[in-house]
Amino acid sequence: MRKVIDSSDSTRIVIVGAGMAGSKLAYDLLQENNANYLITLIGEETQVGYNRIMLSSLLANDISAVDMPLVNTNQMKEEGVNIISGDCVVITDPITKTLCLASGRTVKYDKLIIATGSRARMLPIEGAQASNVMGFRTWHDVNVMADLDAKQSVCVIGGGLLGLEAAVGLVKRGHLVTVFHRSNWLLNRQLDSESAELLLSRLQTMGINFRLGESPTSFVQSEGGLVTHAICSDGESMAVNLVVMAAGISPEIALAKAAGLKTNQAILVDEKMQTSHPDVFALGECCEFENQTFGLVAPIWAQIKVLINVLKGGEAYFAIEPVPTKLKVSGVNLFSVGRVEPIEGDSCIFFKDVGANHYRKLVVNDGLLVGAILYGNVADGSWYFQLMQNKTDVSDMLELLVFGEAYCSPQVA
Repeated sequence: MRKVIDSSDSTRIVIVGAGMAGSKLAYDLLQENNANYLITLIGEETQVGYNRIMLSSLLANDISAVDMPLVNTNQMKEEGVNIISGDCVVITDPITKTLCLASGRTVKYDKLIIATGSRARMLPIEGAQASNVMGFRTWHDVNVMADLDAKQSVCVIGGGLLGLEAAVGLVKRGHLVTVFHRSNWLLNRQLDSESAELLLSRLQTMGINFRLGESPTSFVQSEGGLVTHAICSDGESMAVNLVVMAAGISPEIALAKAAGLKTNQAILVDEKMQTSHPDVFALGECCEFENQTFGLVAPIWAQIKVLINVLKGGEAYFAIEPVPTKLKVSGVNLFSVGRVEPIEGDSCIFFKDVGANHYRKLVVNDGLLVGAILYGNVADGSWYFQLMQNKTDVSDMLELLVFGEAYCSPQVA
């Protein structure tokens, strides 16, 4: 049922960026009782409101397009949200509160929220400007990879989560995949060398090749401008049909900078998600708070809650909280939180069962759990995280702590 809105007494809220952060904000604003909003959601992609986290599953053919929506955009349209897709904002004027779109259309706002997200970071490797060098961030990127001819040679740059998910999806589609990673082990921000070795072995059995501790030094292009070979650090020339850059992301802040908003790595915001202009806010991967940027869902969802309260005139403040990383690469469950590499004063507790593909590492300092890695069986991850959040003294259960909650005192929870 279409929501009846009194446009003469409504707040025009325009959200630039129809990715996960922007579309969820628009959807959640609709659920606010007694709120009189005219909501416009603008996205440069033709598909809006989809769950970007599921792109790797879509690439691997584990799900279909019907499983991709994060929010019900048809319902949102029926309830009065103006959704503009396939049209990007090119000019923002905070003085006149006007946006100019690539199509020539203009949009007025009372409150502007910038949720432009991020783009794949393209490493400065010679030859990387070719058209068959791409990122892995959008539904369009998945479509490009899905349209590849059979048994293509693909070079993936980056052994983080995104790069590994791309590699798994491509190898499941029958392609020959080599992953380059500058660190000496995979997922080096979330795992230690031992747990990463277990993951490496698992992925190698799937047929993925790895070159750790290096990146290509250059790409050789054909007369037509396509990359045909990657030159390895040892001089080897490796034939490739496609290069996928998955070596990190760069916050998309060009629009904000052109509008005169203060930026650093990303768009600077305060605890109310407000930018340097009082009627312009930012959230998600494109914003920066207390020198931190955000790529995980949990803090971005928290930002949305804060912003909704602020827009209603309430008091709400965003604060940075520790967030556990739950990863799933090709059916392998991983959990990582806190400090994964010990510093002076830390002690480590290990458990490893190679046959069961199970590994745990706990980092303890002065009786407090300060870090945990779980590989394989991650059932106790939430409990370990709770111990960390509550600053529970674990001194009396160190001998059993690595075996999980069931083996420790039931009073400690």
